[in-house]
Amino acid sequence: MSEPKSSYEAAGVSIERGERATGMMRDAVEATHGSQVVSYPNGFAGLYALSGYTNPVLASSIDGVGTKVLVANALGQYASIGEDIVNHCANDVLATGARPLLFLDYVASGKLEPGSVAEIVRGAAEACGSLGVALVGGETAEMPGLYGEGDFDVVGTCVGACEMTEIVTGESVRVGDAVIGLPSSGLHTNGYTLARKVLEDVGVSYEHRPEGFESTIGEAYLVPHRAYVREVLVLRDAVEVRGMAHITGGGLPGNLARALSGLGARIDPSAWEEPPVFGFIRSSGGISEEEMRRVFNLGVGFCVVVRGEDGEVERALAVLREAGCDARHIGEVVAEPGGGVEFV
Repeated sequence: MSEPKSSYEAAGVSIERGERATGMMRDAVEATHGSQVVSYPNGFAGLYALSGYTNPVLASSIDGVGTKVLVANALGQYASIGEDIVNHCANDVLATGARPLLFLDYVASGKLEPGSVAEIVRGAAEACGSLGVALVGGETAEMPGLYGEGDFDVVGTCVGACEMTEIVTGESVRVGDAVIGLPSSGLHTNGYTLARKVLEDVGVSYEHRPEGFESTIGEAYLVPHRAYVREVLVLRDAVEVRGMAHITGGGLPGNLARALSGLGARIDPSAWEEPPVFGFIRSSGGISEEEMRRVFNLGVGFCVVVRGEDGEVERALAVLREAGCDARHIGEVVAEPGGGVEFV
């Protein structure tokens, strides 16, 4: 009797599935390429021609969408996950003062499902296109044994650039400056382990439509992470922005403080409207307000700090609202030794 033959396919990895997934996403990816993306035959790396800068600084960010992938998997809806990772990473780059320029994605799974992977990447490509960002490369990895059947993960990297003089460090923030909050679309990509556990503990399915909701709880959990690139770039042309913070894991207390260069902030939670999904999680899980504020964005996805005098706050709000962003004046910078965010 002959010994059984070993093969990559028998071990659980299909080159054919990978090639099929790549073919399904190629047009969407190439549609994001402008004149600065350099085409060349071997394709081992994406090339981007950086131009128009005198003393350029590159800004880069890498992140994942966490356990939000489990919600997408349960509902069989994947495009929003691609949008999530682009917008999350682009916002991180934006918070440094840089303009996001290019993006790369990574999708790993136990068994590659070409249609699902292509949907994720098409979602990423659509998000890149709306921001003027080039999707220059990516990787799809099939790793049975490391990931279980049906498991997958999504990671992204964004690179941007700005002049050395355009970096926003927070060092120019002063006591009395104003904190402006830009609204989130919901959970974005943080706090999903707790958000999912709440549903599990109270026995609520993703198909449940809570009272007062316009969607099911699953649809509310999958609302894509909002991008702030276009609004903030327009704002910076109009007023001096002294500090910026992307409100991700850690909420306002954990992220706004990073933009204040050792000072603190006094925040008024009644200044903005909280999306109903947070109220559902809070009441269903019996979660304290302190924990809610440290886990979720609670309706503020990005903050900018501007001068508090000479009508700067009103100008900033007018510019943001003209750009389609219902921004709110949510607080002030205070002399808090060591930094800190206080809610009043």
